[in-house]
Amino acid sequence: MAVVPKMNEVPKYYSEMDELFYEADCPTHLKSSLHDQSCSMNCSLCESGIQLQITNQKTPSMTFKKAVVIVVAVEKMKNTVRPSARLFKDEDLQDILNSIFVEEAIPFENVDITYVADSAYRYFSSSSHKIYDTFHKCFALQEFPGSAQLLALYLQGANSRHEVKLNMALYSTLPVNPSSRKMPVALGIMGRNLYLSCVMVAGRPELQLEEVNDIMRDIRNDSLLRFIFFKSDQGSITAAERTSTFESAACPNWYISTSQTENKPVSMAQYEDQTAIIEFYLAPEEQ
Repeated sequence: MAVVPKMNEVPKYYSEMDELFYEADCPTHLKSSLHDQSCSMNCSLCESGIQLQITNQKTPSMTFKKAVVIVVAVEKMKNTVRPSARLFKDEDLQDILNSIFVEEAIPFENVDITYVADSAYRYFSSSSHKIYDTFHKCFALQEFPGSAQLLALYLQGANSRHEVKLNMALYSTLPVNPSSRKMPVALGIMGRNLYLSCVMVAGRPELQLEEVNDIMRDIRNDSLLRFIFFKSDQGSITAAERTSTFESAACPNWYISTSQTENKPVSMAQYEDQTAIIEFYLAPEEQ
């Protein structure tokens, strides 16, 4: 920012004639007389061929303060001591201007702003599957008055009719994350209005079955996030050899799991839990 010299910094030989000299309508003969008066001081500036040009405008834009700055600059150039053999150079003018105009640092602050968009899940299709853990235990429904749970059992022969088949609703994320390999899904029991959910009970995630009247379409708030699980596939590209994990969206790093022991409830476990089975085979069910 340029600082205009104060009035007390103007040389004592400044007069009203100096101000008139910078007016656009100043008579030419007066400019000449003023210029000759300056040259009488043996100024090497004039010897170097430096001239001042006044541009005529309909509305004079030269203010008095600007005129004072120019007067100070001219007087400083007159009083500059230089060897007579050296011409006036750009560096000399720059030094004079730097002595008049004082630069002031402009303070600024870098602010990093991050916008966080609320995640939403949009339903686009569904499919039916049989599900087995890597020990080949399947899911069976155990019901109580007012509640129900899933058990992991070995079912053969006539008992296979108790095997639970899952209706897997598929969702896309909003905003879309193309780099993610996790598929948001909701898992329901075929033929029943029961869906798997993950909720916090006594500070620990717990797998529950909740009654839902219809397939959940768009999920846009946290109140329904407990029904969403992130399906991730591992292993071979063929369905028979590929396994999947189901991580809770409401409780990250907690997965649907079974016990290595038979006839235990299907529950939630962390990935690091070596006693839990978190990988499952999915066999598409013919519609």
